Amino acid sequence: MKVTVLGILVLVGVASGADAQPAIYRCAGASGTVYSDRPCGADADQHQTDTSRVTVYTPAPTPERTLPAATANKAASKRPKSGRGAGTDPAKHGLKCAKLDQALREVRTKMRTGYGAKEGERLKARQQRLGEQRRTEKCR
Repeated sequence: MKVTVLGILVLVGVASGADAQPAIYRCAGASGTVYSDRPCGADADQHQTDTSRVTVYTPAPTPERTLPAATANKAASKRPKSGRGAGTDPAKHGLKCAKLDQALREVRTKMRTGYGAKEGERLKARQQRLGEQRRTEKCR
């Protein structure tokens, strides 16, 4: 087990592109061949790794991707025209938001009172639709 783990570590060290290779010693022991960074006995010999078959790949850096001007203009033109930022009249926007807020208050008031299952589902769906409209219009 030590042989395999240490052998893998040696290969990883070689494959990582380390310029200065540390000395690696190979010793024959009772449990088999052992590789170490220190001599493990009088019969230890220095092991030379064969790096001729090791390839190190370093990918080229990826350049920053920018959109061409024509693509950027197309993306900007596909944005929705609704909401406060689309050049709408602030008074109309405020009035629309006020109406949505009032409708939401009415739905919530009805939800606090007693109602049947069918009516509850209808109120919940209406509340979700009004909330979506409010977010679309960017009401505060």
